[in-house]
Amino acid sequence: MGTSAAVIFANMARAERIVLVDGSWLIYRAFFAIPPNLTTRDGLHTNAIYGFATMFRKLFSGRRPDRGAVVFDTPEQTHREAKYPEYKAQRPAMADELREQLTHIDRVVAANRFPALRLPGYEADDVIGTLATRAAAAGMDVLIVAADKDYAQLVNERIRMIDTLRDVTYDAALVEKKWGVRPERIAELLALMGDTSDNIPGVPGIGQKGAATLLQKYGSLSGILAHTAELPAKQRATLDANAEKVALWHDLATIDRNAPVEVSLDALVIPAPEPAALNALYKELEFYSLLTESDAADARDATIEAQAVRVCTSLDEVRALVARLPQSAPVAVAPLYWPLVPVATAQLVGLALAATPGEATYVPVASPTGALGREALEVLRPWLEDEAREKTAHDVKQLDQLCARSGIALSGARFDTMIASFLVEPSKCIPHRLDQVAKEYLQRTVRPLKSVTGSGQSTVGLAEVPLLDVAAYAGHLAETILSLDPVLRARLAEAGQEEVFRTCELPLAFVLGQMELAGIGVDSNDLAQMQQEFETRKAEFEKNIYVLAGREFNIGSTKQLAEVLFEELKLPVIKKTKTGYSTDAEVLERLAPKHAIAQLILSQRELAKLINTYTNVLREAVQPETGRIHATFQQTAGVSGRLISTDPDLQRTPVRTPEGKRIRRAFVAPPGMKIISADWSQIELRVLAHFSKDPALVDAFRTNRDLHRQTAALLFRIAPEEVTPEQRGIGKTVNFATIYGQGATALGQILGIPRKEAQSYIEAYFTSYAGVRAWLDRTIADALQCGYVTTLLGRRRVIPELASRSDIDRAAGERIAANTPIQGSAAELCKLAMLKIAAALPAAAPGTRMLLQVHDELVFESPDAEVEAASAVVRASMQAPYPLDVPLVVGLGVGASWGDAH
Repeated sequence: MGTSAAVIFANMARAERIVLVDGSWLIYRAFFAIPPNLTTRDGLHTNAIYGFATMFRKLFSGRRPDRGAVVFDTPEQTHREAKYPEYKAQRPAMADELREQLTHIDRVVAANRFPALRLPGYEADDVIGTLATRAAAAGMDVLIVAADKDYAQLVNERIRMIDTLRDVTYDAALVEKKWGVRPERIAELLALMGDTSDNIPGVPGIGQKGAATLLQKYGSLSGILAHTAELPAKQRATLDANAEKVALWHDLATIDRNAPVEVSLDALVIPAPEPAALNALYKELEFYSLLTESDAADARDATIEAQAVRVCTSLDEVRALVARLPQSAPVAVAPLYWPLVPVATAQLVGLALAATPGEATYVPVASPTGALGREALEVLRPWLEDEAREKTAHDVKQLDQLCARSGIALSGARFDTMIASFLVEPSKCIPHRLDQVAKEYLQRTVRPLKSVTGSGQSTVGLAEVPLLDVAAYAGHLAETILSLDPVLRARLAEAGQEEVFRTCELPLAFVLGQMELAGIGVDSNDLAQMQQEFETRKAEFEKNIYVLAGREFNIGSTKQLAEVLFEELKLPVIKKTKTGYSTDAEVLERLAPKHAIAQLILSQRELAKLINTYTNVLREAVQPETGRIHATFQQTAGVSGRLISTDPDLQRTPVRTPEGKRIRRAFVAPPGMKIISADWSQIELRVLAHFSKDPALVDAFRTNRDLHRQTAALLFRIAPEEVTPEQRGIGKTVNFATIYGQGATALGQILGIPRKEAQSYIEAYFTSYAGVRAWLDRTIADALQCGYVTTLLGRRRVIPELASRSDIDRAAGERIAANTPIQGSAAELCKLAMLKIAAALPAAAPGTRMLLQVHDELVFESPDAEVEAASAVVRASMQAPYPLDVPLVVGLGVGASWGDAH
């Protein structure tokens, strides 16, 4: 069980192997597994083609068989339909979106050099059954790729069936274990129990278990019918009444092993594949992720060889390079640096420039041997700092930081292929690395850095790599960026994203780069002391857990913890997973009122997380060069548009718990300076009010009323002044449940109340705020029609889930459609405020620096004498980044640490 096809092929070592694929089954599985909105730019639906090609590739990713075929059902009437018109009559007609893909699926099969077979009047089952029988008789090992239980009747010592959906390979023993009868009795089993997929009714009242039991007892279908007198009255009556029909059911369920298949086994020999043919087809169908590795490598090598990568070996050659750079056309710039993380403290190794397709020039700055040193940068400085000389980069933030660390004020960098790709389709190439974007838009594979530096324990720094190898790699990057430039400019215009690119996302990249360079101060000694405190408390919790459990065990092991909770302490099982009992946070929270051990485990987990995720990570992230943490702000990783911090992730630092506040107090300002923390109050709810125009919601914000109290008063039908703190908490939860599209079940779990009560809260909310309900309905309806939603600035997010045939996936898509305009617009307000602040601070408070963006909060470092002026700039900019129907309220704090200021 669970054996992949590749392993099966490898184990079939003593005989020729033949693989027979039920192509029709694979097509339908692919079509329903992938949303139908996958199309080419010309509008051809490709979800079934792509799914088929992906599954086919995975199936034969190991050793290819000697012979094989892909067999499809015939479009003509079959011999079974002639005998029984109701056969498969319940199945709906093939969707037009699938029908248009069939010829292309044939092309995929042909490109893989597999024979494709169809036999008029016969199903794929019959063709496969006939060929399998012939191959087994010829001494071959046969593998049937299908999940239809009909095929189980063919299994024997030579023939096996693989269900790729569950990755299970069936031999005779497993067939009997699964269906209760040997393979030779499967057709009789289906005749008795029926087969809904083929519209075979079966004998009323006899299911799989009953049919299997009868066959085990009497040996065969004829044996059962000959001994009906021995059966209980009801069973005897139904069998006697359907005896003639059972014979027909058996005939329909029996695979024909002697169909008139004229193809010989010799004609099924599979020649070696031709990667070029496959890649040509995949490029045509825009399946860039399926380009074969060998072809990708050839294409990469050909690209590199085709490039004339010059290496500047003298300052005169650098001057000549600058002289021949175009005056009015963009030049792609690709920097090399080391170490890779963080960029804010990395050393610039060299720059590759590309102005003409197929050509690039590399300027070695710091390493390896042969580097020209800072003098080369001084020659490049006038061009790099010239606003009129346009540059293109993939991650302009990175280029700007490396220039800044070298004392160069980069200017004229007006296009970023990474940001452009993100705005064109944010969810397509996450996080929009150059290799991902090049494969998507150029059908080109980018040479990985490890091809130059090695990987794992054999990794070497760029300083140790021969100059020509470094130059070839850097030139390859620059030429790729240059090739992407016109493609993504055009796609950006088609998507209507030029304005948001120009006015928001591109300028923000430079602001984020300066924030990363600044970093934030951390008291490492305080973190070390904090870690010791957490370790001590964690050990105490663990000691008490062992006392309550009656023994020691691995608390981090779900299996061992489940044994203690549910088998030894006999606590009620809340939720199960595929592998056993769930012990997640939700389960423990529901168990906490029933047994003290659950709360202790939650507390122990929280401390373990703080130690592993924060105190340890933060201490390791402090850079020796600066004594500060320089997190990276990812601009193209969050599909909603929100910024994400990494290396380390500061956005997950706890806020409300005492431990979280303790951690934030370790982020400190230098002597003579203060930390300023500013955050918005209920920004997402205010965005909802702006979009929905709901009078009650808008009025609450305009008159500065407590929205959570107002909502609670409406839910409980009491005056606002009568609302208790507990009721206000419910009002707050319901307010935010609207934003995140939570239904009654989820809301009930959060509040710990019955689903019916939660549903009454939701209904009362939408009755009180009818404008919100109307806006949500319009937004979801528009999204269902066009497939995407837009934010305040017009940024699009395509939502494939909306076109899914799965109710669960489609409901998730609707939640995304409702939330993205709110969350994405709140993110845009933050970005606009950051741009206003960055523009105003140099004049008002030149010593103040913006350090962090964490959700709805901005953190600054300011000299004592500038705190008042800086605070005024921050507050004014955050209160009015964009015209809204409701005011934005900003809370602002000042302190020696982040914890003190927040």
